[in-house]
Amino acid sequence: MELSNLNIKNGLCISLGANIDSKFGSPLESLLICKPKIKEIINEWGDSSNEKKEEKSKFNANFFWSSIYETLPHGVDNEQPNYLNTLLLIKSNSFPKPSTKNAKLLLKELKKLERFFGREETPKGKKWLSRCLDLDILWWEDFHTVDEELTLPHPRFMNRNFVITPLSEILSRSQKITKFDDPKWSIN
Repeated sequence: MELSNLNIKNGLCISLGANIDSKFGSPLESLLICKPKIKEIINEWGDSSNEKKEEKSKFNANFFWSSIYETLPHGVDNEQPNYLNTLLLIKSNSFPKPSTKNAKLLLKELKKLERFFGREETPKGKKWLSRCLDLDILWWEDFHTVDEELTLPHPRFMNRNFVITPLSEILSRSQKITKFDDPKWSIN
């Protein structure tokens, strides 16, 4: 699917999730503490990666957060606690130039934040383990890259309700749509 069809031009999207306690507390407490730290990381990344340094303009972005959603663990065989998930859509006209290098710089900072919260490295061959904090870059504008560290856009984000539902919420707020009610139309 082309991302331009989603009306997210100039967008960077990050998913956040947690289903076990971090060193800062419950999954909810972790997400609440993480929120301003993510904003700080994005702003610093935008300032330091921006190739338009001669303009002396600071990186400027708008941050659109979804509600927090509780979801069942995805793709697991063993029993795990439910996840708390949220989505952050960042829109800016001054993003650094999309490149694998710049995307990996951001990913590196997000992985540092995961470790700061107490996340341990996932063992080789293991997927979908419980996590005290899980941060994923889902897409960055229409940029595409594939390598062992990072694939953009995330290859499975359109198949995951814990991404689609929060994204729909964010887009419905930014597009100012209203629900049309008519007794003749029933969705039951």
